[in-house]
Amino acid sequence: MDSFLIAARAVHFAATISLAGVFAFLCLVADAPLPRLSRRFAVLAWTSLALALVSGAIWLLLVAAEMSGEPFGALNSGIVATVAGRTRFGQVWMLRLVLAAMLALLLLAPRGWRGPVWRWAGLAFATGTLGLLAWAGHGASTPGSPGDLHLAADIVHLLAAGAWVGALVPLAMLLGESGRQGGAGAVTARRAVNRFSLLAAISVTVLLAGGLINAWFLTGSIPALIGTEYGRLVLAKLALFVTMVTFGAVNLLRMAPRLAPIAGGYGVIAAAALDHLRRNALVEAGLGLSVLGVVAVLGILPPGLHTEPGWPLSFRFDLEVLTSPARAALAVLAAAAVGAAIIGVGAAAAGRYRMAGVAMAAVALCLASGGLLLRPGIEPAYPTSFYAPAEAYAVPSVARGARLYRHNCALCHGADGRGNGPAAAALSGRPADLTAAHLLAHPEGDLFWWVSHGKDNGAMPGFASVIDAGRRWDVVNFVRARIASIVSRTVGPEVSRGGAPPLPDFAFEIDGRQQTLHRLLQGGPGLLALFAGPAPPARLASLVSAQQRLAADGLHVAAIELGPATTKAEAHAPLVMADADVKSVLALFRAADDGGETDLLLDRGGDVRARWTASGAVGVVTDRALAADVDRIKDIPVGSKAHAGHTM
Repeated sequence: MDSFLIAARAVHFAATISLAGVFAFLCLVADAPLPRLSRRFAVLAWTSLALALVSGAIWLLLVAAEMSGEPFGALNSGIVATVAGRTRFGQVWMLRLVLAAMLALLLLAPRGWRGPVWRWAGLAFATGTLGLLAWAGHGASTPGSPGDLHLAADIVHLLAAGAWVGALVPLAMLLGESGRQGGAGAVTARRAVNRFSLLAAISVTVLLAGGLINAWFLTGSIPALIGTEYGRLVLAKLALFVTMVTFGAVNLLRMAPRLAPIAGGYGVIAAAALDHLRRNALVEAGLGLSVLGVVAVLGILPPGLHTEPGWPLSFRFDLEVLTSPARAALAVLAAAAVGAAIIGVGAAAAGRYRMAGVAMAAVALCLASGGLLLRPGIEPAYPTSFYAPAEAYAVPSVARGARLYRHNCALCHGADGRGNGPAAAALSGRPADLTAAHLLAHPEGDLFWWVSHGKDNGAMPGFASVIDAGRRWDVVNFVRARIASIVSRTVGPEVSRGGAPPLPDFAFEIDGRQQTLHRLLQGGPGLLALFAGPAPPARLASLVSAQQRLAADGLHVAAIELGPATTKAEAHAPLVMADADVKSVLALFRAADDGGETDLLLDRGGDVRARWTASGAVGVVTDRALAADVDRIKDIPVGSKAHAGHTM
């Protein structure tokens, strides 16, 4: 059924865009057309309207079959009526049907009535029919204020396509008719081409802006763009779009000037230019149909943003390892390369091949220079490098991962992960140290690949056939949590603004209510006090005082006793109650020689930004130090998570 749905969508898009394009051409491009051409435009409009109605009806029936689960041939009027009247797709379809009926009435009007009012009314109904298609796409599904932007981008994208792509066939028809009329036709064609060029330039600009917004909402990252079927189709659409623009540039920069009058009037050059312009317009229209075919397929696929990207390359670029000047230079080189490429294409379209060669050489120089700057950031990559963890980085997953690690990994890597397990001595090479800080800089997907498929040419076996995917993510989360706990011990009482070790999310009870660390930190930074045994009452009182004094700054304070359960029936702020798994995981983040208390200052993302211990040089955190540190930590930006689980 997917193939029928794709075909129905493609025909419907093409017919609706063609219908809008006819009226856009009549209103914005053409002079009063000749009677013969007017009849052809009417035939094109009627054909487009008929195809739009038939394909739209088939599209509605196919959607009804999909929603109801009934075979296409078993649909009844009740199912179709329910979909048409009670779903957003059906309601939009009915509204568009009304607009199509108004268009049909306009097309039935006598020729004597087809003046400017008739043309502009037709344009209003046709663009309304086209613009409402946005509510049948992904843009209407994005929630909130971002959804309004996405929907608006979809609408203007469709309208710009109608104005440019939809008007190409009418332009070709006018150019063909003008070529048969000699010099007078060349004058008409020149005016039409100049107007169409302006309309096309505006439409291309709007299409590019709308396309970039859509690509951001539906792909959102380079991995999703090249690592998903949706993203690769977006790239194919972009390639077709660039090809269309190139043909348009040839028309504008090389062919259109040849329509200018020369001594003795319009001659062979103008006639040849008209023919070339007509052929190029038809080629552009054909490429536009190909783009609409791609769009029809995209509409039935999940967006790249919601799909795991399978990274197709054996390397990736880690820009974080580059210096700030290097990143700035890369941005400049990228902008210069794009600008030079645009100049090169324009020069080639105008027949200025020497200038085009110089521009392309500049592009090559920019790419080569950028490659040299990127070399320090090149890292090995795997198909799963940009996968989002299937299990959240939270205590339940870390605790499961710890048990799986003991049963499957400790024999070689050792109980503490340093590569000194009982079987390590018998191996040809020492197992990797899983406490190395650099592992925390790797994407979670890299670790998942190693756990699944092994590492070092088979020295470490893969566990894909032994442990299911969800549990492999648990192992990854445990390894990351243990490394984070080791790195956190190197964090001092001064707030760190660079990379910081992440604390796993966990659930707890406070004042009789269930809470999680993630929700708690949404309102501001947090101080987590970890006690090896019962918390001294005086220390709890000082923490309560700190929270009250810094509440206006959004500070949240929580204290947890990691030792045996006390006799308290319930916890009161700042002391919270947590289960054994939470205590065992958080115990990783304190050292045995911390004097019985470790204080962790967390930013809104749950990263450890400062650390104090009772046995440290400055002791536990004081109110005065905490007030200054909260001011420093509040403005540390917390990166939003991409669909692949990495900071954007």
